[in-house]
Amino acid sequence: MSRIFIKLLFLGIVFFSVSCSKDENENKVVEPDTIDEALTDTLGNKTKLFWMYLDYEEIPDALIATEAPRRDLVVLNAWFHEYVQKFKVVNPEIKTLVYKDLSSTRSYAVENGVDNEYLPTGVGYQYAITSHPEWFLLDTDGNRLEYTGYADHWQMDIGNTEYQQLWVNQVGDELVTNSWDGVLLDNALYTRDSYHENIFPMNYQTDEQFQAAYKSMFTKINTRLKIDNKLGIANLTNTRLYKGVWESYMELLNGGLDEWWLVFSNGNYLSDYAEGYTPQITEVATNEADGKITLVQPHSSISDDQGFYYAFASYWLVNNGNTYFSEQEVTDAYKDPSPWREEYTWNFGKADSNYFQVESGVFRRNFSHAVVLVNANETGSLEVNLDAPHLNEKGEKVSSIILEALSGSVLRKINDE
Repeated sequence: MSRIFIKLLFLGIVFFSVSCSKDENENKVVEPDTIDEALTDTLGNKTKLFWMYLDYEEIPDALIATEAPRRDLVVLNAWFHEYVQKFKVVNPEIKTLVYKDLSSTRSYAVENGVDNEYLPTGVGYQYAITSHPEWFLLDTDGNRLEYTGYADHWQMDIGNTEYQQLWVNQVGDELVTNSWDGVLLDNALYTRDSYHENIFPMNYQTDEQFQAAYKSMFTKINTRLKIDNKLGIANLTNTRLYKGVWESYMELLNGGLDEWWLVFSNGNYLSDYAEGYTPQITEVATNEADGKITLVQPHSSISDDQGFYYAFASYWLVNNGNTYFSEQEVTDAYKDPSPWREEYTWNFGKADSNYFQVESGVFRRNFSHAVVLVNANETGSLEVNLDAPHLNEKGEKVSSIILEALSGSVLRKINDE
């Protein structure tokens, strides 16, 4: 294990890149040590990637042939169930999840008064409005609740036991019939006014009552999924703002998705404060300790190196093999796969321990073939001096780096022999 010494730099110094390097061999690119897979202490400890494809256009076979080997998990709409086998033929190990909204029914998924055969939800709008209008969630004036910003998404009473049972039966049967590995449960909500700020449902007086209804639903879903050996992963975005929600929901799930993980847009990164950086990476660490899946999605772009390495290094602070990564530049633009990067081929090797913080506040984790560092402070650059040479992200041999505020770095070890 290399020891590093870190000192705060004067704030007035200007740095011109995300992680500037003191280069021992300027412009000389050094190859990292080659790894004999038969002898290494871990086989293929590389980044796991997921792809959410929620568009309506067909996926070309050529794109599946290219992307299936690169991705470890894919989420698709229900009407694309024939792609399950197409992905599996190219990559038998890939996990395939069907998208289903927990909390709404969709009036756009009706044609000529008949619900579509394959739905983005668990219960059809036409069936509900005709047979069970009491399943629709109402505000305090008795009006049905529609998602703000998402027309034709009608919120359902998640605590209604009949609604729960039909949702579970229909989705469970669909998973088995179409050979899905599991389901992505969108909109696992935890505040009563989600999607309609300051407008509250009639049936729930507190957020705690609302959360109890969701946990009741998760219990039914989990019971069915266990029988069929399927996965249930829920979208729990922003639960970092509400202490204990992630953990209490995860007790009844196989995993969670955080749609807004650390990087919200170019130049807009989550710093370390009470509801900030540490709570968000702790969600992942908690799931890893429990052997559960986490899907993390930073909103970085191919032009935003700082945002990418901030999220990528943070991913490796907490990933133990059950965490999946995907860049998503545009909100809800779930079509094209995230950009492919060479960094995804790097083998990090075995982690020496969990992540820790050094005295300056830098987060660090050591691997047998790499070191990752993150400065989650909102202000203040840090210089990190290494007592052994490493390769920076550009493949340059360096003895120290500058970590700007809200930046990360992945340094690979070198075999000089």
